[in-house]
Amino acid sequence: MPLQRFIDNTFYYLFIFTLIFGVIFYDALGFNFTDELCALFLCGLYAYYVFHTKNWSFNKLFLITIFVFLFYLVYSLLIKSNTKGAIISDFIIQLKPYIAFFTVYAFAPVLNKQMKKNLSLLSIICSVYLLIIAISYFFTNDLLKVLLFHPSRLATATIITALLYLYCNEYTLKNKLIFLLILAIGLISGRSKMYGFFVICTFFVFFINNNYRFKFNIKTIAVLCMLVAAVVFVSWNKIHFYFIQGGFGDDRETQDLYARMALYFFSLQIFKDYFPFGSGFASFGTYSSGQHYSHIYDDYNMNTMHGLTKSDPKFIADTYYPALAQFGVVGLLLFFAFWVYLGLKALKGLNNKINYPLSVTAILIIIFFLVECTSDSTITHNRGLFMMMLLALSLSDLKRNLQEESVHESSNS
Repeated sequence: MPLQRFIDNTFYYLFIFTLIFGVIFYDALGFNFTDELCALFLCGLYAYYVFHTKNWSFNKLFLITIFVFLFYLVYSLLIKSNTKGAIISDFIIQLKPYIAFFTVYAFAPVLNKQMKKNLSLLSIICSVYLLIIAISYFFTNDLLKVLLFHPSRLATATIITALLYLYCNEYTLKNKLIFLLILAIGLISGRSKMYGFFVICTFFVFFINNNYRFKFNIKTIAVLCMLVAAVVFVSWNKIHFYFIQGGFGDDRETQDLYARMALYFFSLQIFKDYFPFGSGFASFGTYSSGQHYSHIYDDYNMNTMHGLTKSDPKFIADTYYPALAQFGVVGLLLFFAFWVYLGLKALKGLNNKINYPLSVTAILIIIFFLVECTSDSTITHNRGLFMMMLLALSLSDLKRNLQEESVHESSNS
């Protein structure tokens, strides 16, 4: 079997496995190592690909990323940011989404029409399943708790199935409407992020069309301003709570939000105190820093705050941006440089009527992560792994199309 065909078929089945067991039924089955298992398989598939290419082709940016993470691993061990086990655990967790992206982007699987048709059907079936759970949430939260654990999982699972449907189908009005209908299921979760993301998606599917050409002018700025205003409007309660009210108060029912705000507040001090490389792996705002309780929480008197205590660290990994304090100002800049780099790649197809659907899908996934990181650590979890795979798939398709067009234009000139 030719190398590319083997890669395509193997990835296709792994992609389905990750969707079913790493997204839809992840909480219901309680198999918590699905994402680690999928990441391991991706590494194996990538190694197979590299060793079977003539020049042992290895993605340079992937090498740089691995080097950066290894640097922070050594740095964390030297400053003893936590126990060795906790540091290594957090190292693996933080590296996992980048493994998912770079491996898939490097071996660039090609899904044929039948594969996309099957995935499209699967996304519809999954959406019906999520709709049943969402409808039950109007009457009781018991079913949602058992199958999805939390309303936020309903929102992210719905976004994933909707974007998968968008990727697998032609960019027609019918498919745009189906995409938005699937996405609307997530509105039942009541998450402000979901409302904002729905507004952004609605803007993209109706404003970005066959005749669209991306130009940075007064019209584009005006449209973007209206989009931002609409997002702020539907998300105003949370924006007011975080950035105006300050996130502090006496209401016990919203103490999880106070804990989240505390992480943001103290991360600024950690950025300053541990300049420029941060406090190290497993030290702040991550799952490992809670399971192997970090000294940082004691040092900054966070050890008595609700959800941040040693006996009850359930809100420590409740967001992601504060956790970047582990990597300092340098890590913060590298993190956003990564997303800017991917965003520029995605924008390349917007001015091309054939490639703009792939660009829109990639841009929406990037926006999803940037929004999601404000109040969840999805990027390092199971759903984040699948989304990184889908992002890499979209961008690799876009890259292939642009290369083919370039070759075609060169041959005609």
